[in-house]
Amino acid sequence: MTVRMRRLTAVVACATLVAGCGAARGAHTGGATQARTATRARTATQAGTATQARTATQAGSAARAGDNLTAGASAYWAEQPLQPPNYIFPLISGAYYSNENVYDFQTLMYRPLYWFGSNDQPGVDYALSLGNQPVYSDHDRVVTITLKRARWSNGTRVSARDVIFWINLLKANRADWASYVPGGFPDNVISYRATGRRTVQLRLNRSYNPIWFTDNELSQITPLPLAWDRTSAGGCTEAHGCPTPTALPDAKPAGARAVYSFLNAQAKDLSTYATNPLWRIVDGPWKLAQLTAAGRATFVPNQRYDGPDRPHLARFVELPFTSETAELTLLDAGPTRGGSAGGGGSAPQISAGYVPDTAVPQAPVLRARGYRLAAFYPYGFDYFEPNFNNPTAGPIFRQLYFRQAFQHLVDQPGWIHAYYQGLGLPTYSPVPAQPANPYADAQAGTNPYPFSVAAARRILRAHGWRVNPPAVTTCIHPGHALTDCGPGIRRGQQLRFTLMYPDGMSYTDNAMVDLQSVAREAGIALTLEQRTTATIDAEIEPCKPGTAACSWQLGQYGAAWVFAPDHYPSGEEIFQTGALGNVGSYSSRRIDRLIEATTTAPANDAQRALNAYANAVRTQLPDFWQPSPGTLESFQSNLRGTTPNAYGYLTPEDWYFTR
Repeated sequence: MTVRMRRLTAVVACATLVAGCGAARGAHTGGATQARTATRARTATQAGTATQARTATQAGSAARAGDNLTAGASAYWAEQPLQPPNYIFPLISGAYYSNENVYDFQTLMYRPLYWFGSNDQPGVDYALSLGNQPVYSDHDRVVTITLKRARWSNGTRVSARDVIFWINLLKANRADWASYVPGGFPDNVISYRATGRRTVQLRLNRSYNPIWFTDNELSQITPLPLAWDRTSAGGCTEAHGCPTPTALPDAKPAGARAVYSFLNAQAKDLSTYATNPLWRIVDGPWKLAQLTAAGRATFVPNQRYDGPDRPHLARFVELPFTSETAELTLLDAGPTRGGSAGGGGSAPQISAGYVPDTAVPQAPVLRARGYRLAAFYPYGFDYFEPNFNNPTAGPIFRQLYFRQAFQHLVDQPGWIHAYYQGLGLPTYSPVPAQPANPYADAQAGTNPYPFSVAAARRILRAHGWRVNPPAVTTCIHPGHALTDCGPGIRRGQQLRFTLMYPDGMSYTDNAMVDLQSVAREAGIALTLEQRTTATIDAEIEPCKPGTAACSWQLGQYGAAWVFAPDHYPSGEEIFQTGALGNVGSYSSRRIDRLIEATTTAPANDAQRALNAYANAVRTQLPDFWQPSPGTLESFQSNLRGTTPNAYGYLTPEDWYFTR
């Protein structure tokens, strides 16, 4: 699955990021106050469950030669308010799928087979991966994976059988995995076997694009220690001897279901996370030393970790907060120079955190306190969407000309300047142009529908609508001809729509009010409805015409679609007909064919296929593009190694303090 992620941390005051951008202003009549600069985040799982999530941030570089490191230092990282980690088992269900559980917690201890994001650049990072670059053969129907030499903290080697263990559990418990998509992994694997102690071979059901299969399918795998392959606490242990790998419970579907049931139950007992022998077996750079009831997680280095980027810190602590105000109060106290060597008391200073929106005017003060403030943009795109199946509005939304006219009313540069405080990126394509990446072509950074009220009016008039604002634009030529309003649109029907969006985010408030004002200039009447994120999540669902669940018309998540843990920017999870992420029920046979081509093209044709898909979707507008907001992270001024990861993985093993 891919993640919808809401912005979590604040943008800095305009003058500190964008030279000469001036004060916040309304882009048009109806634009109002300074943009809100902090939001929540959520992940929308393919299992249909949504949870709040925080965008994990820093990954990056090892200590540089000559740096004067502070020995025995502890770093303190601010969790999003009321969002502590609460699930440790890496094969995670939709109910627990969140950034705080996956990117901020699990991956510190249990490494995925492949690591993505080299510093702030999208793409696979084989240097940090457990697996070497996979080898594709037999016309890309066979994948051979060779593991690097790595070991678990109990001394056993990470092996091919550990990968088989993951796949066995997954195949027997598909419905319990948040990332499961019917027909995707592991359904597209006919057979799999260990061909050596560190080699796994998968036979696929057809030829696939090797780049896509690595980035979106192999990216899902997390090897699991065989010491977990048990159905009870008194089962097999390394100390007392275990059956041969082929006789372990997971080797049969019934046993794999029993193993999952046992591990899932153990993972729900948070009080034992630091003491349960299961969870103390890790292959990542960190071991969990403590998790309090409030959510304070303390990590110490895994002394048996033999991978790259061994931790420099003596401890890494994730601090829980009950509110943004509480986090700001501690942030305002200032950092401790050099890091906390003694482990800190009940209220340590924040080494790395975020600036709540209420603190934007205090940015210069925070710098003076000893913080660096750094902008971060995840790899994804932002949008709001029409409901193509709404009985009233759907026929209008299904007209490409209308979507083109409406997109012309979205002033992305104006919104970024006025409401995002300059910290935002325009969205013109489902394959984002920024941050810089190997997937986007030259068209990705070009706006096919630049802001123009005149263009919107002209398009509507050319297709059978009377446009005479302030009157509401009305269909006067119904029918199927090119100059008519289009199928399903009746004479006298007006362009009136309801647009719901999440409350509590002033940059979204202002942008939507601005859109309402601009739309009025084209005779389009928008009724704005603020809802809680939970309400929006419940209402924006695929629907069928005529059903009660199909009442929403335009929906704004206040969220970006971020490519993690499916890292290849193809569209099978959001724009393909029937996809669970395609909540607006967009359907196009042409787009479906182009999406399929991105997943099946040979490597030498993969970029051409991706370009064809992206350039069709960017102009066909299954969603309406809007700017992607950035985030602002705060770091103690002498904390290094905090280069952002494009997908949001948290890697404190790269952090270190200088004297």
